[in-house]
Amino acid sequence: MTDPLPAVPERLDSWKAIAAYLSRDVATVRRWEKTLGLPVRRMPGGRGHSVFAYSSEIDAWLKVKPEVTREAASQAPASRRAWLLAGGVLALSIAIAAGTRATRLTAAELRIEITPEAVVAFDGAGAPRWRHDFSTEYKTALSEVGERARVARRDPAAVYFATSHRERLSDGRLESGSLFSLDLAGHPTGSFSFDDDVALGGKRFGPPWAITSFALDETAGARRVAVAAHHFLWSPSLVTVLDGHWRRQGTFVHEGWIEGLYWLAPNRLVTGGFSDARDGGMIALLDTAALGTSPPLRILVMPRSEVNRATVSRFNRAAIQVMPDRIVARTIEVPADAREAVDAIYEFTRSLEVVKASFSDRYWEVHRALEAQGKLDHPRERCRDRDGPREIAQWEPATGWRTSKLR
Repeated sequence: MTDPLPAVPERLDSWKAIAAYLSRDVATVRRWEKTLGLPVRRMPGGRGHSVFAYSSEIDAWLKVKPEVTREAASQAPASRRAWLLAGGVLALSIAIAAGTRATRLTAAELRIEITPEAVVAFDGAGAPRWRHDFSTEYKTALSEVGERARVARRDPAAVYFATSHRERLSDGRLESGSLFSLDLAGHPTGSFSFDDDVALGGKRFGPPWAITSFALDETAGARRVAVAAHHFLWSPSLVTVLDGHWRRQGTFVHEGWIEGLYWLAPNRLVTGGFSDARDGGMIALLDTAALGTSPPLRILVMPRSEVNRATVSRFNRAAIQVMPDRIVARTIEVPADAREAVDAIYEFTRSLEVVKASFSDRYWEVHRALEAQGKLDHPRERCRDRDGPREIAQWEPATGWRTSKLR
């Protein structure tokens, strides 16, 4: 990844050089990087000592951090104070001279790339504009299933991204993943991690929690974020909703995986995953106004298929896609190998009423292969599921669990 060219080609090649430029000690500038977004860069694959910074970017950062400028100016030598007091004018001059490269990014043109090492922002022309590095003291993991990064366009526009979990390199300790937000210039504005200790099935489960997915809602004016996480070792999953000030609005605890989150309306959230209790792919409709205080509005569980069982595959988790007029759930009956996954496709209304269900063509290809191997004793023509899945389990507060026939 190529870093953007600096407006002024003065590179500071160590923590010591950065600290000297700011007339502060190394501990202070390290703290400023973590808490105030001091623009420090790292060499790809490097460790904590492999850092550098551009003086022009520090100048611009000082311009928007008046509290830092005042603090540094009060303790700097006279010549340095003169530079700091003129910093705003200097940064403005640099921005004008730099032309489009210094133009403030808009949410519409911002493009985000996230890797286990960093989050990188690109402009509409594909040029890198800033980089937010993860701590080199940890090995950072990203979710393999949910959305990793999203640009929120309503004021104040922001970049949201999530890490699954991280491992401390010094001792191998695992820590919960985090949801972060940055402003459009790459400065940190908020973060959240699950530290919950919950009781389920007579047992207690605490950190670490691996974040699997998040979803933004900006339709009602005030921004909210739904976040899902799964216990790193055991069954439970959590869903919480954060308001615009990062305050939790309730938490739903689920026995199984939750991997997908989608807002249907300001008070309706649909989730997809797997139910350990019912041993099948799961999709649930939550009332976010009563999250954690009332049960879900509806839960549907799609049983494992005979192909899933004959191949001894793992859980048939449900991946969901929300469309304007329906919700589609794909249960992964056999994970992908060299070819696409084997799946069943269920279509629902937006209130989770079943419309239809079928198996993919790939499902029947594997079914024939299992016949040839003697693992299934019947062809499709004599299969009870030849026209698709036959039933689904449903739960509602008024009726409890019941089985619904699909044909």
